[in-house]
Amino acid sequence: MKLITFGDSWVWGVGAGWKKDQTKEEYSSVAWSPESEQQSFRSLLSKKFNLENVNHSRPGSSNQSQVRRASEYFIRDREDQKDIFVIWGLTSVYRFEVFDADTKGFETQFIPGRTKFSEMFATNFFDEGNETSNLYYQIKLFNAYFNQLGIKNYWFNVFNEHKFPKKVGNLLFNGTSLLSMLTNDNKPNDNYHKSNWLFEKELNTDRKIKKAREKSLVNPYSSHPTDKSHQRIAEMFEQEIDFTTGDRK
Repeated sequence: MKLITFGDSWVWGVGAGWKKDQTKEEYSSVAWSPESEQQSFRSLLSKKFNLENVNHSRPGSSNQSQVRRASEYFIRDREDQKDIFVIWGLTSVYRFEVFDADTKGFETQFIPGRTKFSEMFATNFFDEGNETSNLYYQIKLFNAYFNQLGIKNYWFNVFNEHKFPKKVGNLLFNGTSLLSMLTNDNKPNDNYHKSNWLFEKELNTDRKIKKAREKSLVNPYSSHPTDKSHQRIAEMFEQEIDFTTGDRK
């Protein structure tokens, strides 16, 4: 059976190879290494249940990027769609994807703006509520598509509890984010986490990621989950899904 995964850096496993007392330079050399990826919760679950993990998560990616990758995989490429199930991590709506005409590739843009283009986009074309609503309808569309094909699929929030127009029945953990569960903090967050926790402003205003850093649930350099946190996340998923069948418990 195949486990198909979508999401951002938390799903990919960035930083899971971090070791205590590493310097920033030492951490940078392992942050995106095969060692880190193999310690991700998806890899741990795949090994434990003898699953082939077809991974489409990418570090720093947006929800738009995941929708594109899913469309390419399931519709354009029409890969084998038998004996598979899907888990899909929902990331910040303050990321968006654009096509670069020069490189002929896609790239992620972040809000708050890091480039003049993203600043212009944020000022003139972005609204959090609208993006969240769009994400909800994309979820509903893929739910209908997967249901038609008989594919079991599940969504989960990575570090935000998204406020969708209506309930999503196959949203795991009752919509509670991985970050909230790791920190055992289910109170509403002070603010919607936007792009990344490398900015001091977000580190100082995000209660939950500060708590995660203080408890060493995430590394001190990029605030990605440690190997022990990925083990805990894997256990969380086992409580929700029977990974031998792909059925929800």
